Amino acid sequence: MGSVISSCANLASLEEGAQFHCQALVSGLISFIIVTNAFITLYGKCGSMEDSYQLFVEMNTRDEVFGLHYSQAMPSLGKPMRRLIRVLSAYSGTGLVEKGLQYFESMIKEHGIIPIPDHYTCIIDLLCRAGRLEEARNFINKMPCHPDVVGWATLLSSCRFHGDMEIGKWAADSLIELEPQNPES
Repeated sequence: MGSVISSCANLASLEEGAQFHCQALVSGLISFIIVTNAFITLYGKCGSMEDSYQLFVEMNTRDEVFGLHYSQAMPSLGKPMRRLIRVLSAYSGTGLVEKGLQYFESMIKEHGIIPIPDHYTCIIDLLCRAGRLEEARNFINKMPCHPDVVGWATLLSSCRFHGDMEIGKWAADSLIELEPQNPES
């Protein structure tokens, strides 16, 4: 069952994974560490960090290696902020914009984490992938720092894709100002 759950995780198929979770609860397979670990990974890859964390906390027996890996990814456990980039990127990659924005806000408000520039770049990417370019512009204007090259290039690329000339020009001008020698700017 662990490999089936892993397949659901790799496909970001939360609905099917949740059905297998119910079956594992009824059959008792959830008591096997490998099955529980697979569900924790599934929920994490699908952006359901609350469910992932809840399963981790409720485990009767923990695999030490998996527990260390998982705890390093959880902000509430005080691990390096670089790990948060992976979480934000997962939300972006799976299209879970609202959950990603909520997670970013909770980093700041609930956990007292001061975002680093890469966290801001993840949010720019999250909004751009969803085509929410105006919202990305507003987010950039409210940031305490200016986006790096990756942030501006992400916005510019998304503007090209969505045909937004106004925001695209702003992103291109900002990118040129940041890196005037770069021929790609």
